[in-house]
Amino acid sequence: MAEYVKVLPEDLRKFTATCFMRYGVPPDDAELIADHLVLANLRGVDSHGVIRIPYYTEGVRKGLVKGKAEVRVINETETTALIDGGNYLGIPVATKATEIAISKAKSAGLAAVGARNLGHVGMLAYYTLRIAKNGLIGLVTVNAPARVAPWGGAQAMFGTNPISFAFPTSKKPVVVDMATSAIAAFKIRLAALKGEKIPEGIALTKDGRPTTDPKEAYDGILLPFGTYKGYAISLVVEILSAVLTGGILSKYVFNHPSTQGGFFVLTINPSRFREYDEYLRDIDALVNLIKACPPAQGFNEVLVPGEPEDRNYEERIRNGVPIDTSTWKLLVDVSKELGVELPKTI
Repeated sequence: MAEYVKVLPEDLRKFTATCFMRYGVPPDDAELIADHLVLANLRGVDSHGVIRIPYYTEGVRKGLVKGKAEVRVINETETTALIDGGNYLGIPVATKATEIAISKAKSAGLAAVGARNLGHVGMLAYYTLRIAKNGLIGLVTVNAPARVAPWGGAQAMFGTNPISFAFPTSKKPVVVDMATSAIAAFKIRLAALKGEKIPEGIALTKDGRPTTDPKEAYDGILLPFGTYKGYAISLVVEILSAVLTGGILSKYVFNHPSTQGGFFVLTINPSRFREYDEYLRDIDALVNLIKACPPAQGFNEVLVPGEPEDRNYEERIRNGVPIDTSTWKLLVDVSKELGVELPKTI
C-alpha cells in the first residue's frame, strides 16, 4: 500500500458526518464536526483531522462524552456568557460559544465567553478563523488532560494547553495556533503510527529520561516550549480555560483523545477603537513589512503565522486530501464497524 491515499474533501466530509450520525449526533452538528475535522486536514493539521473520528466515537461509546446533550447558557451579560456543554462532543459546544462571542462583540465591542463540561474541541484555529472572517480579533484557549510538566517539575500538571489568535486583514487572516507544550500530544501519536522519531528535548519517559521514541513520549511526560516561558503561558491558558470557567483542571481531566477541560474565547471589535479601514490599512502595512524582510541563510522567504496552513489548504483543495495509510486503516475499521461507505480514493 502507498504511504498515502488521497480523497476529495467533499467525500471526506460526507463520510465523517455519516459516522457521527450513526452515533446519534444530530445532523447539523455532525456536519459541523465534519467541516471542522476536514478543514484541519486541508490546512495540514492532520493530528486534529479525521484521525480523530475513531477516538471521538470511542469516547461516546465508552461514555466519556455524549453524542447528544443539552447545551445551556447558565450565566450571561451584555459582554460575557458561560456555557455548560452537558458533556457533549466539544466541537458543537465550542462553536456555539464562539458564535455567542462574535455576536456580542459586534454589538458591544468585545466579549468573553467560557464553556465547561465539554469534549475535545479540535483545532483552535477553526474558531479564531471564524472570528476573523467576521472582522473581529479573536483569542481562544483550552486546557486538556495533563501531559506536560511545569518547568523544573517532574510530573505532568498541564495539558498541551493550546492557544490561538486571529487578526483580520484585507486578505487572509493572520492566525496563530500553537500548543504550549514543545509538541502537541496527538502529533506524537501520529509519529508513532507512522514509525517516525520525534525531536530531542521535547519529551521524557515515565521515569524522567529524555527520549525521541514517540511511544515512550506518549506514555511519558512532555515539556513546555521555550522552557519557563512556555510554562508561564500554559499556566495562563489553564487559568482562563478552567479556573475562570469552572472547568476541570488538567490534572483531573480523564486522559482520552475525546476529553477536554474548559474553553475560553475572547473577541474584540477593531472598529470600536478606530475606523475599520484604518485598522486594515495598518495591519496590511505590517504584514507587507514583514514579508519584505530579507530571508536569513537557509530560508527562501519570511512567512507570517497561518501562511503555511493557507498554502496547504489551496494545494489540498486542488489535489485532494492526503491520508497516511495508518490513519486510513483506522478509517477502514470505522467504516466496517458502522457500515459507512469509505470515501473514494483519487
